[in-house]
Amino acid sequence: MESLQSNFKRLFSRWEGKPQDQNFYVKVVFALASGLICGLAGTSFAGVRGLVFGLLVYVLALYAVVYLLGVDPASIGGRQKLITSALPSYLLLWVLVWTLIYGFTGP
Repeated sequence: MESLQSNFKRLFSRWEGKPQDQNFYVKVVFALASGLICGLAGTSFAGVRGLVFGLLVYVLALYAVVYLLGVDPASIGGRQKLITSALPSYLLLWVLVWTLIYGFTGP
């Protein structure tokens, strides 16, 4: 757990003084990863499974921001702001990557 935490802190240390930016960039990285996984999984992740997977990865990104990076939700504006601040960016990027990868590799 400690090595994972140190890797996250090293990866996102550029925005260490800006918790709002850390929140955004962690969610962008997780959106790229989940879109790539959903796209490469093909038809097995098409539909509801892919949606559930994407939402679970978003929740995982929230935990990564709070527990791995140690960002205090109060510094962002509270838990609600933590959840909703980069949600549209996450959703659009995740769906875009998923659609592009699936479209070029699918049947």
